[in-house]
Amino acid sequence: MLKTTSSDGRRARAPKWWGRAISYLPRLYLPALRPTEWTPSLARKWVNSIPPKCPFERQLWWGDRLVLYIPPLCPLNPFSTQLYEIRIEAQTYLSQFKG
Repeated sequence: MLKTTSSDGRRARAPKWWGRAISYLPRLYLPALRPTEWTPSLARKWVNSIPPKCPFERQLWWGDRLVLYIPPLCPLNPFSTQLYEIRIEAQTYLSQFKG
């Protein structure tokens, strides 16, 4: 049976060359994507629509052996960094709004 973690809870990591390869990709920025004023409903929409971590990373284990590892593909998206920054801003706004 294939599982996403090993029986003792180990997790795989991306290879070292993955970080170096990603650093050479161009970064794009869309200023129109960032809201100028936050409202609670807008902040909730941003927090609910952007996942907290990259959803594409997969690990398949067979017993204690790693069968397949797919590294996170979010760094390939040039807007992923900007989206995660906006999500953090929305979370900060919501925590200040409630507190």
